[in-house]
Amino acid sequence: MSSFEGYHPLLTPTFRFDWLTRFKLKNVADLTSQELGETADWVNTTMRNTMSRTALTWGIERRRTHKLIGWGGFTDLDLIAHKGQACLTGKRLPAAEQQEIVDRLVSFGREELQLTKLTLPDTTRLDDAVLIAAGFVQTDGQWRWTLRR
Repeated sequence: MSSFEGYHPLLTPTFRFDWLTRFKLKNVADLTSQELGETADWVNTTMRNTMSRTALTWGIERRRTHKLIGWGGFTDLDLIAHKGQACLTGKRLPAAEQQEIVDRLVSFGREELQLTKLTLPDTTRLDDAVLIAAGFVQTDGQWRWTLRR
């Protein structure tokens, strides 16, 4: 695929992943704890990176309530080398919901982007058991996922 345009929205039973531009700027700013102008700049940069295929970031909304709970996706993408970083930021969620999101990100990275290696540098809002269940292993203080063939 020449662009990431078709990669939204993504659905799970509980969540909808969509471009950050599909959400009210005020709601995104509330999660980033930034002023509206700073948040707008961040959203624009994030979307530019998505369109240039170096990152892929979605806002994550609870489908039942239509409430933005965070954002996640991939940064530092190197599609030729089949690697990148996974990210998930926002409110801390129950383990089952964390698992739903992390599993969706890993399967999307594997199936759609053909990623074989992922790192997850910021895990402050994730339970270790969720990461282990998704196939991540902690080495050298960093969580890593590698495709097992």
